[in-house]
Amino acid sequence: MIDQFLYQNNIIETNTELQADYYEITIGENKYRIEEICGGKYEVEFNGTKSTVCCVIKNNKSFIDIDGLLIELGLPGDDGNNAGGAAGLVGEKDKIFAPMPGKIVKLLVKDGEKVKVKQPLVIVEAMKMEHQINSPSDGKVKSINFSDGDQVDTETPIIELDIE
Repeated sequence: MIDQFLYQNNIIETNTELQADYYEITIGENKYRIEEICGGKYEVEFNGTKSTVCCVIKNNKSFIDIDGLLIELGLPGDDGNNAGGAAGLVGEKDKIFAPMPGKIVKLLVKDGEKVKVKQPLVIVEAMKMEHQINSPSDGKVKSINFSDGDQVDTETPIIELDIE
């Protein structure tokens, strides 16, 4: 699964592959091996160095921080709703949620605008990182429930779409 994230005004490409018993995640040119060692703790191996990280579980999804990027451990089809990129963090295909509580940095669409799959919709800042949330499918913006600068949670949709 290849995703793109906006990080410090740069687009970073990531690739997540589920192996037999671990994840292999590529961020830019860096490759990480991530293996769960016990409930909520993961061993991250990079360039022969291993470290232990804890994950945050929110709405039955697991997230870890790797080099300042928040990564959801899961692949499209794990829950039937994963759309890729930060949009993979949505719970419903017609509703766009923040990956974690944060602040809207910039809305990239307007009410009534037609959107394409993987089109950037909104940038949310959480944990001092910017997360670009992309459209999970083609459609039209039905409603925008927040404005630039608003605080958001993970329970209220930022944007609702009419899916085509």
